[in-house]
Formats: sequence, C-alpha cells, structure tokens
Amino acid sequence: MIDPNYLAETYDREVYLEALEMARQLGHSDALADWRHREMLPGGACQSEADRLMFLQQAAFTHHHPVGTCKMGVDIDAVVGPDLCVRGMEGLYVIDASVMPSITTGPVNAAVIAIAERASDLLRGRHPLVSREAALSGISA
Repeated sequence: MIDPNYLAETYDREVYLEALEMARQLGHSDALADWRHREMLPGGACQSEADRLMFLQQAAFTHHHPVGTCKMGVDIDAVVGPDLCVRGMEGLYVIDASVMPSITTGPVNAAVIAIAERASDLLRGRHPLVSREAALSGISA
C-alpha cells in the first residue's frame, strides 16, 4: 500500500486549511447565490480547526495518475516488452498507466482503456482493428 502521508507536516495542514477557507468563501460568494442551497462538505457544523482538520484528513487524496513506473520497450531497462509481458516472466502482463512513458494531456482513463483493448487483442492473438479510411486506402495496421 502506498501512503502519501498527507497532512503529516504542519505546513501541509496550514495550506489545506487555507484552501478550505478559500473554497468556502468562494462557495458563499454573492456570485454563486443563485446556485447555492447549502454547503454540502464539510458542512456548516464543521467550524473548529479540529473539525476542519478531521474533515481534511478524511477528504485528502490524490487526483494524480502515476504513469511511467513500468517502462515498456526492448532495451535492458524495459520492464515489459511491446507485448506488455513482463520480461523474464511468462504469462505476467502489465496493462495499466504504468507502461505509459508520460502522462497524457487528456483523461488518463481513455489511454488506459486503449492499452487494455490492445492487450486484449494481443492476448487473444487478434490483429488490431483498422479504421475505415485505412481499410479503404489499403493501409494495414
């Protein structure tokens, strides 16, 4: 299990508390009055610093998507080959964002789905699908 140890440092707690206060000020601003019914999280009853820290400890998690931790390639440093199989391990494949060399500019989930679809084809011995345009022009995948 990976524990990023959020809020372990005093500075981290101070910054999170400040961010929560800024979010509350924004949410309670006149500009959002027509959209606002009430504060959902952490809720109006959460006022003391201890209560706010308890909320933040429960709510703090990453939205980061680690990628590139399991290099794909044919060189000596590659963990998996182009077939997504772990080098030296028969039948063990890595089919997630760790084989991506860098994070995408769009949703990582879409890239992971594409990797999984390709892996499915590889594992079943299927050739990848070709686009209609490629098929019409005679280009193979």
